[in-house]
Amino acid sequence: MYDAKKEHLTPVQQAAQDQRDNDDRRNGHFLATEHTALPLDGFMTRLMAQELPMLDSHSRGRVYQLLREYEGPEITSQEELPAEIRELMDL
Repeated sequence: MYDAKKEHLTPVQQAAQDQRDNDDRRNGHFLATEHTALPLDGFMTRLMAQELPMLDSHSRGRVYQLLREYEGPEITSQEELPAEIRELMDL
C-alpha cells in the first residue's frame, strides 16, 4: 500500500521528489488562484495569501486597496509589487 511518507524512497528518489514539490509550488496549477480578481500570477497570489495574515488589519486593508487600484502588467515577483506593499510587508 502506498503512503505519502518519503521514508521508503532512496536518497536520489527523495531529491527528485523534493524538486517536483518545489516546481509544483512555484509553477503548479491551483484552481483557487483562478478565482481571484488580483493583478497577481498564481504563485504571487498564493504567496500573498500566506503572508497577509501576518499583517495587522489596517495594513491588510491597505494592501487590498493598493492591489485593487493597481493598473499595470501582471505581477509575477516580489520586486514587481508596488513599493508601498513591499514596505508594509517588510519585503
